[in-house]
Formats: sequence, C-alpha cells, structure tokens
Amino acid sequence: MQLKYDWKITGHKVRIADLEKEILEQRLAHAYLFAGPEQIGKYTVAKTMAAIIQCPNDYCHECATCKEIEKGYHADTIEANNNEESIKIEDAREMLAKLNLSRSSKRKILLIKNLERMTIEAANAMLKMLEDPPDGVLFLLTTSREKAILPTIISRVRLYSFQRLPDKLILDLLRSLYPLMDPDLLAQIASFALGRPGRAVKFIQEPELFEEAKKLYNDVSAFVKNPDRLAEFAYAERVANLVKERESDMPLRDFLDTLTAVGRAKMLEAEGSERLKAVKLMREVRMAYDLAKNNVNTRLLLENLFLRL
Repeated sequence: MQLKYDWKITGHKVRIADLEKEILEQRLAHAYLFAGPEQIGKYTVAKTMAAIIQCPNDYCHECATCKEIEKGYHADTIEANNNEESIKIEDAREMLAKLNLSRSSKRKILLIKNLERMTIEAANAMLKMLEDPPDGVLFLLTTSREKAILPTIISRVRLYSFQRLPDKLILDLLRSLYPLMDPDLLAQIASFALGRPGRAVKFIQEPELFEEAKKLYNDVSAFVKNPDRLAEFAYAERVANLVKERESDMPLRDFLDTLTAVGRAKMLEAEGSERLKAVKLMREVRMAYDLAKNNVNTRLLLENLFLRL
C-alpha cells in the first residue's frame, strides 16, 4: 500500500495506513493509545504523527516545527518520554496545565511514552482531562502493558494495537542501517531481537546487551532440555530481584520472550511426543504472560511455570 508520508518506521503498514487515512480525512479522535511490546516503534509512530499534524508545510522535515518536534522542544508538542521514571500527580498536573496555554500551532499535542508509568492519582487526573478535553488538544499515548491502564482511560481513547515484526523485516532494517557489518552477525541479532527492532538496534549500539541476550537464550534452552529444579528456582529468584531492583517487569518479559523463542524453535525441530511437549511449553508460557499482566509475584510465577514445564 502506498503511503503519502515518510513515517520513519519499519513494518506496521496496516496500522500506519489507517492512521494516515484518519489524518487526511480529518477524522482524528481526541486521544490515541498505541499498545504493544516494548521497542517495536510505537513512540516513533506517535511522534511522527504529531509532526505530520503540526507541520505547516505538510510534513516537510525542514521547517522549524519539524525540527523542534524531532528534537523534543516544540512548545505546542509536550513530551513525557522518559520511561525510567514514574509519572506522579505533580508531573501530570504540570503537563495538563500546559495544554490550557495559548498555542501558535494547529493543536496542542501531549505525547506520553509508557502510560502505565502513571501513579493512580496521575491516571485519574489524566482521565478527567480525557473526559472533557480542551478544544484543539490531541493525546498520543503509548503503553507496553495495556492491562495496567485504567479501563476508564482505555474507553476514552482510540486504541491501536501493534505487534512484533518478522525477523526478515528487522534484518532488512539492520542491513540498511549497518551495510558494512557482517551479514551473519546481523542475521543473528535480528533473530535474538524477538520481533523488536528497537532491541536489535540497541544490541548493535551496546554489544554487552547482545551477549546477555545470548546467555539468557542458552540458559533457558538448558532449563527446557535438562530440568534442574534447584537451578531453576535460583534463576526465578534472580529474575524477581532484577524486577524489584529496576522497578520494571522487563527482566520477566525478556525471560518469557526468550522462553517463547526456545519453544518455537523446539516445535519446528521436534516430532511426535517431543513436539507435543513443545506445544505444552508454548501453552504454559502464554498462561504465564497473562498472569504477568496482572502484577503477580514474579518469583512465584516463575517457580510455578518451571514446575509445569
């Protein structure tokens, strides 16, 4: 399908085409929530959408508006993109107050990356604004944990779900960005990215993260091939400690993503009873994903998962 604008994104063609159509037909909702796994380009889509809407020259990439939005300091495009910190009530009030200031652009746009970072008080403040939004204000929000968002907020936004990308698309992206790198290494990185192009790029920028991902894959493969309860429970404790230390469930999700990749590889290779075991593994992992969305105890979740494998 032919797109009018350069969205600076790999994949997600159907979702982007739908968004572009809404822009061109002037059928924009007052709020959007882009949901899906980390590092698949949701925030890039949101920021590009803001630039398309705000640019006075049909997204020219050259004007002051385009450049200011790209660098993150456009006065009428307010960003909260630091996903390492929670968004407290004071932060929410400050952002929302800016939306009521006079504007020189077409709209006031509020971009929030990982909306699940909001405390309950901040989320309630956001809800009030979504229920009665000021004229000319557009909310572009992203989340990697849709279940952590208040249902009342989700009911007041237009929800777009984004999925992981095939390895081939990620490999094509890496080849275009790093044409001089070893093709075999790029293929390996694309595979270990687990459908997340942002993760693949980060592996190249920070090679130690790639080494950690490979070690995690080998560890998980060993657990599946040769179960060892003591080692597995120790590993569950380690992941739980990382989640607590980082105040993020990313270590848990990385583990489950890797276990999914191991399970898929086993399904492709196995036959007969071994294939049935691989199918059971995938089913158990899907159940663990669902439980993880409900903020259950990480250690207990993993210990129970290991017992069922």
